[in-house]
Amino acid sequence: MPFVPPPLGVTAVMLPELDLAEQLALARELGLRYYSLRPRIIAPGDRAQPYSNWGNHKFDLTPQRLVHEAASLRRQILEAGLEPFGTVPAAHLGQSPDELRLQLEGAAAIGAGRVRINPPPYPAEPFDYVRFLDQVLAGYAQVLSLARPLGVKLVMETHAGSLAAGPGLAYNIVRHFDPRQLGVIFDLANFAREGVLVPHLAVSVLAPWIDHCHLGASRRVSGGVDAAGFRRVELQFCGLKEGDLYLPPWFAALHQAAPQAPLILEDYTPGMSGSERLRRAVGDLKQAWAAL
Repeated sequence: MPFVPPPLGVTAVMLPELDLAEQLALARELGLRYYSLRPRIIAPGDRAQPYSNWGNHKFDLTPQRLVHEAASLRRQILEAGLEPFGTVPAAHLGQSPDELRLQLEGAAAIGAGRVRINPPPYPAEPFDYVRFLDQVLAGYAQVLSLARPLGVKLVMETHAGSLAAGPGLAYNIVRHFDPRQLGVIFDLANFAREGVLVPHLAVSVLAPWIDHCHLGASRRVSGGVDAAGFRRVELQFCGLKEGDLYLPPWFAALHQAAPQAPLILEDYTPGMSGSERLRRAVGDLKQAWAAL
């Protein structure tokens, strides 16, 4: 099967120093198709701080603002030649139904099609996995009852620290649900942190549920040694070519199993602006596509 590059998008999370117009102009310049929205509340203590991916953002899109300004925001995205593709709130099943309903309403109002709602973080010490899993399954069933009338799909991310950290753990959840109602964000950057498998095996486990991919990279760096002399390892975000995951086999496996899954870029390399990271990532992908 000839390789056809998947459609590309960007998550607003990686562009904290740009307002909406600036984000859309950059995405259009780089030939992206999708724009993933970030409806989150900036913590009061972060507002006076420099812009950062998970803190202060120039484009302060709250969940309430997304609902009330959806028509205007959608028009701006479409006029820039992009499509709204999902929302990535800091939402998980441990939040109240009212909080989750607000996120669903925002995604529906702007026509984003999907909203990320993750399992809650797993406990810091050994726990009853089966009981925790049952609670997560019941939680998704409840949120799906809220999402169906709005025509919104739920997606959960294979995210480090969550009960869906790896493909097998995610499968234990999604296998109970229709892929059209609950899908997976296949997060390659997090596979370098937790849950990594051989590419074609990881893709095969989740293929029917892969809705889209988050594409970034991270690498292990030395964290020194502890008092007993054991080497510590720390993780650092980096460019796509510099990560611990060798990405070309992942691209090939995704092309075979989920060729329509968009790649949503989220490069969080420290010491660079979001726009610099995005330009570099698009350039790296063009080189990768040429080789495939």
